[in-house]
Amino acid sequence: MNQTTQVKLLRSAIILGLTLLVCGHIVLAVTFASDDIGHQGFILGAALSAFGVVLSLPTKIYLTLLLMEHEEKTNPNFTRSADGQASRGVSVAHIRTATEEDAARLSDLARQTFIDTFAADNSEENMRLHCDATYSEALQLVEIKDPNRLTLLATHEWHLIGFVQLRWGHTPDCVEAKSAGELQRLYVDKNWHGKGVAQDLMQAAITAMQRKGNDVIWLGVWEHNPRAIAFYKKKGFVEVGSHVFPLGNDPQRDIIMMKSLVERTSE
Repeated sequence: MNQTTQVKLLRSAIILGLTLLVCGHIVLAVTFASDDIGHQGFILGAALSAFGVVLSLPTKIYLTLLLMEHEEKTNPNFTRSADGQASRGVSVAHIRTATEEDAARLSDLARQTFIDTFAADNSEENMRLHCDATYSEALQLVEIKDPNRLTLLATHEWHLIGFVQLRWGHTPDCVEAKSAGELQRLYVDKNWHGKGVAQDLMQAAITAMQRKGNDVIWLGVWEHNPRAIAFYKKKGFVEVGSHVFPLGNDPQRDIIMMKSLVERTSE
């Protein structure tokens, strides 16, 4: 039996278990409301409810573990966030390296998260120009294949919920480093804000930079994005300069922030 068939059967078992649980509760409700059904009705309702719980709950857990096992086997760069697991129980976000097959979904998520973040403060035309020039499926495919870039995805049960993109090869003059890497983009689906996904992606980005031998990670963030600026400051980034970020036809000011990846030792 292949894994797709297993998943379908497990989901069917969960639905059946929940159906039995509901039926059991209905029988119990009718039993308590009627004097004619009596002891047998109570036993039937309790049995249906118990069987529903026994069938659905372990099956749900097994299905989750099966999906996690598939993720781990098919993605060699798969990692599991201990922090995410602690805050979200069995349902955790997984971080993995993007593949060429992810280009279309990544393009859709990148467009949507950018629009959700900046549409209220920018013109529709400039948003459209930027998204078309930056987040097309074709360009995402090129960036995924680029050896000087790394795209990491956050997934939940095969759903794409966030991403971070790293880039090497250019460092602004205001960033003092022997070997620096850029955190070019970090976005999370708005439905997953506040659930630790951004922290997981940030830690994965830092780990990737350290493995590459970088001593500094830097980024540019729009000066009118206080939420992002506060997040980066909390993660240890400091402001060191600025540069122009063209959003469509609007030249905007981005704050350049950096964080040292070298642990300081006390003398």
